[in-house]
Amino acid sequence: MTGDVLSMSRQARGGGDGPVTDFWLATVDVRLSRIERMMERMERQVWALAAVAGGLLLVDLMRMILQLRGGL
Repeated sequence: MTGDVLSMSRQARGGGDGPVTDFWLATVDVRLSRIERMMERMERQVWALAAVAGGLLLVDLMRMILQLRGGL
């Protein structure tokens, strides 16, 4: 008697990864795509904010130039 309760052969599992890893990878992919969408929206908002700030700066500069010339 060898002391084993059950004799099992040691074979490597075939077939690659199971369905659990596919589900996990799919959820990670969905989360990453949501993060990417959020980053794109934030980037657009930052560009819009920069454009508005630039426009206000331009209006202020024009107002100062006109006041120096005695316009307004």
